[in-house]
Amino acid sequence: MHNKIIIYSFSEISQKIAKTLQDKNYRVTIVEEDEKKYNEAKHLGYDVKKLSLMDDDNIIEVGLNLPNIKAFFCLDDDKNTNLFITLSVRNINKDIKIISVSATKEDNKTLLLAGANKTINPYEIGALRIFRTLHKPLISNILDDILFTKSDIQIAEITIEKGSIFDGVYLDDLKIIDKKNIIILGITDMEISDKFVFFSTGINHKIDEGDTLVLLGHEDDLKEFKAMMSHII
Repeated sequence: MHNKIIIYSFSEISQKIAKTLQDKNYRVTIVEEDEKKYNEAKHLGYDVKKLSLMDDDNIIEVGLNLPNIKAFFCLDDDKNTNLFITLSVRNINKDIKIISVSATKEDNKTLLLAGANKTINPYEIGALRIFRTLHKPLISNILDDILFTKSDIQIAEITIEKGSIFDGVYLDDLKIIDKKNIIILGITDMEISDKFVFFSTGINHKIDEGDTLVLLGHEDDLKEFKAMMSHII
């Protein structure tokens, strides 16, 4: 029972994370009050409860007051809804692990003060879909670390400046990535298109001014690597 996870709202982010968690054998329950989203989640085979968690009685009804829940994800598209529900769930259950979605540093602080144990952003969620293809020794359970702990593993976006020491270098030539224990998730290569391309496709992109690399790693490693990339020659 301790691998049970409850997710509030079947948003776009929720769909990605629910699929990933099910692939890791977590028992996922979706809570959704919107009829269309409820039916969509049901159609995809999820255990779904049609409720609003804006009511404390419903929070108790879905079992968020019980000690056997691995975690509660508050993933609504509306930040005010996430804040209110995070506050309510924390008030009812002092020990449950709460993960809330947030896109800004200001919202992060507010949600943590409201009782969230962890905040995640859309880039982290998008990155989960390719973890199964990664074989670098960052950590063996990187998904669990990002979602369930206060680890310093982060997602970073770095835009290449004109004259950077990495301007004109190919991705496969970035051997320093391995030494720094950093994973390249992908790149927006402006010579091809403005669409994000996952590194796992195996395409050896030429890095140019204006391109954006998306990296995964420990906070200190990412800061050091970013300083290196911004060095102008």
